[in-house]
Amino acid sequence: MAQSEPRSDRVTLKDVAERAGVSLATASKVMNGRADVRQSTRETVAQAARDLGYEPKRRETDGRRSALIHFDTLTSPYSLQVLEGAEQAAHRAGVDLLVISGDQTPAGLTRAWMADAASRGVEGVILVTTPIGAQHARWSRDLRLPLIAIDPVSIDPDVNGIVTISATNWEGGSSAVQHLLDLGHRRIGVLAGPKDSVPARQRLQGYHSALGAAGVVWEKDPIAHGNFSYEDGQRGAERLLQLPEPPTAIFAVADTLAVGALRAARRLGVDVPEDLSVVSFDDTMIAQWTHPQLTAVRQPLFSMGQVAIERLLALSSDPGLFAHPFKLETQLIERESSAPVRSTRSER
Repeated sequence: MAQSEPRSDRVTLKDVAERAGVSLATASKVMNGRADVRQSTRETVAQAARDLGYEPKRRETDGRRSALIHFDTLTSPYSLQVLEGAEQAAHRAGVDLLVISGDQTPAGLTRAWMADAASRGVEGVILVTTPIGAQHARWSRDLRLPLIAIDPVSIDPDVNGIVTISATNWEGGSSAVQHLLDLGHRRIGVLAGPKDSVPARQRLQGYHSALGAAGVVWEKDPIAHGNFSYEDGQRGAERLLQLPEPPTAIFAVADTLAVGALRAARRLGVDVPEDLSVVSFDDTMIAQWTHPQLTAVRQPLFSMGQVAIERLLALSSDPGLFAHPFKLETQLIERESSAPVRSTRSER
């Protein structure tokens, strides 16, 4: 009788399915991030994979290296400028760049989604404006899949092992408000973006710091939170401009919010910059498309995309590299939307 061949020590997807008590097809759906699986089943399979130390089989490639970049949306100028920098850096390095947006990951950034990315044989994953938790760092280590996070909207304070790339948000927010203070403004409102966004919070902290250093105290609430959308910028600015003592200047923590502020000012008959100065943050292409053109804090979005690719490839080549954060410098660009405060308005 012929002897049976020895069983490989490698854990297979079939082993995971048996441990989880599901079919092989269901286990495959979970590992490939399919949405048509119950959350409880997804968690059971993921736990079985962790318990067994399952590593997805990496697909064969044509020998070319590739990296994956994930955006929450590709419809914003912010995303397009980050993508342009990443694409150029990837091209120089001879790396194919795979681009995925939020609507292509309906189940969210799950272990199964990351396992599928690992199975593609990519060098690693760049996440743009995505919430990051300790579990993502753990999955990154388990799957040997480097993660780079650009401007994570939220991140657990105890996360280790993930490189973060952002701009000097605090300093940028402070410089925007200092510019307005230098122009004589003291009632400065702020369109602050989402409360849970790390970059938005840092820019707001810069706003408070600059006002505090100047000894400026405004009893009325000058802060309007919301999403980064144009519509929320308009709504927030309308609320601020209809206060009993409206601001003479508004700092918007994103260009999209500033565009909404300009529309709110037009609707209410407030001239910019004669009656209201507006300063934004990002300095994407739309900052020069508005009328008047926006004074803005320039965030080096193109460079952030470049650095993300460079650090990803470095980590892929040497996983032992220290994953420290990168902060790229911001710069205030003065244009038409800011001007010295008018004494007639300041005395209202």
